[in-house]
Amino acid sequence: MDQPLKPGVPRLGRLLALFALLTTGSFAMPQQVAASPPLSADQIMARVASMNEVRTQKLLGYTSIRTYHLESHGLVSRKADMVVRAEFRAPDTKEFTVVSESGSATIRNRVFRQLLQAELQSMTAVNQRRTELTPENYRFQLVSQPGMGNDNVYVLDVQPKIDNKFLFSGRIWVDASDFAVTRIEGKPATNPSWWTLRTDFTRQYERVGEFWFPETTRSVTRVRVFGTAVMTIDDRQYQISQPGDSTVSEVSVPPPGSP
Repeated sequence: MDQPLKPGVPRLGRLLALFALLTTGSFAMPQQVAASPPLSADQIMARVASMNEVRTQKLLGYTSIRTYHLESHGLVSRKADMVVRAEFRAPDTKEFTVVSESGSATIRNRVFRQLLQAELQSMTAVNQRRTELTPENYRFQLVSQPGMGNDNVYVLDVQPKIDNKFLFSGRIWVDASDFAVTRIEGKPATNPSWWTLRTDFTRQYERVGEFWFPETTRSVTRVRVFGTAVMTIDDRQYQISQPGDSTVSEVSVPPPGSP
């Protein structure tokens, strides 16, 4: 039977539980006319913010199917999987329903479920402001622009400006036509605990209709004594709500293990 998860205030601090806040995604509407380079890093991010505001006005809701997979290797090797149906309704309502799960109960309960709860907590206006890619939270430096071997994207170095454990340092890729973030690579701005030696993550976005959504997120965490944990999160089967829809559209759920 499906197991719904409702918004709550979780206890953060478990290994990997803050990961959902590190890479909070934004869904940017495409801009019809690409800007004429060169643009400064601040100008690029101002346009990203503008497109995010358009998204706030345009995106009514969506559903997707998300798959979590984690393997830990060290003194004790464990792995687990979980398939979740995600539903978003504007402006800030998100619900998760666990469709299927297998493997280590410790990983499922202390990692996957805490990630889901952390993501629900991140939906509040206060947490959105604390983690979004803005000049208030980050310093941006332009690394390369379209025509420099990076297709039609700007690449920017991102460094946290304030002391916040939910921010990250790394690089972002911004589509030069849509002014949407299409890729993030980085690590947490601060080490979450003495046990964690290092966490590196990447997140890739895909365009669905007029919007950009998270597609694949991968994190590698190295822990003292206990080894390495590798987690992959895949988001698929996005269905975008249309005007007049009374609820978020339903999507079919593939059997566990299906591509």
